Amino acid sequence: MASAASVTSLADEVNCPICQGTLREPVTIDCGHNFCRGCLTRYCEIPGPDLEESPTCPLCKEPFRPGNFRPNWQLANVVENIERLQLVSTLGLGEEDVCQEHGEKIYFFCEDDEMQLCVVCREAGEHAAHTMRFLEDAAAPYREQIHKCLKCLRKEREEIQEIQSRENKRMQVLLTQVSTKRQQVISEFAHLRKFLEEQQSILLAQLESLDGDILKQRDEFDLLVAGEICRFSALIEELEEKNERPARELLTDIRSTLIRCETRKCRKPVAVSPELGQRIRDFPQQALPLQREMKMFLEKLCFELDYEPVHISLDPQTSHPKLLLSEDRQRAQFSYKWQNSPDNPQRFDRATCVLAHTGITAGRHTWVWMARVPGDSGCCQLCSPPSLLGTEVAA
Repeated sequence: MASAASVTSLADEVNCPICQGTLREPVTIDCGHNFCRGCLTRYCEIPGPDLEESPTCPLCKEPFRPGNFRPNWQLANVVENIERLQLVSTLGLGEEDVCQEHGEKIYFFCEDDEMQLCVVCREAGEHAAHTMRFLEDAAAPYREQIHKCLKCLRKEREEIQEIQSRENKRMQVLLTQVSTKRQQVISEFAHLRKFLEEQQSILLAQLESLDGDILKQRDEFDLLVAGEICRFSALIEELEEKNERPARELLTDIRSTLIRCETRKCRKPVAVSPELGQRIRDFPQQALPLQREMKMFLEKLCFELDYEPVHISLDPQTSHPKLLLSEDRQRAQFSYKWQNSPDNPQRFDRATCVLAHTGITAGRHTWVWMARVPGDSGCCQLCSPPSLLGTEVAA
């Protein structure tokens, strides 16, 4: 019979170069190399750099015609025979466990050296004084240890799975919370953006009105100043001309000329009227609504995003006798069986209810609760940290 090593060596010779597995429906191409029909078909479907060129062999890169696959029946028979040899070799290894040194069947186990021995090995000098047991007898205490280890490992695995389930629920709550926060932020900023656009339009319209009034008063001021300058220029020109004349001509109507100069009234023009100046000074007051809105927005945003989670624990002294509380006091399950609960004034006996262990007297607190109908085990669970569904309690 062929050895396992030789069978493995033969199997390696009939592997497909593409998938590295045993050849399935082997076909031969023009260069003589063999491949699985399915692997070669998929290889030909991969487009090359030049669509008009023929595909090349994956091994030697020689071109071949895609439709010229020749089935290699002889190689297919060889593959089938090798697989049959592999199966026989595998089955032969499990028929009988024999000692590699003596060729005898193994019956014993040496406790000292932890070795499996045949009859000849047991009688050898190196194991003569050691503790020997039959294989099944030696395996029995180890099986018990394995069972204990399996029990502990399974229990720890269940604990880890419970932690995983609990933390996954907690992460889902957090994801819901973050999603709700995201929507709130988007909504608040959209409201703020709309308000800012309205305030911008109002303030710009007021500035535009002030700008128009300033330009109008500037034109009126320029016109008034130009008239005054023109009047004074005429008087100056008249006096200069009078001063250049001879004495006889200078004295003619000199008194009336001097009286007109001395009795002149100089108007002091003002570029900006007091009313317009007051409007400009009062303009910052128009931004007060914007300041108030920004302050309210920041307070509301901080209020919505920052809150104190509530850790609620159910009070077993108040639970209805048909409610089963979990050990962590976070879940209550309905049961049709009336529990033998101690009678006390705080316990619900008509309404199927339970109170929290600690009450809430002030502040803003939130939590999440999940409920299932009795057909789905009738479980009510309180989760923490909570979502954004909140309750405000006044002191």
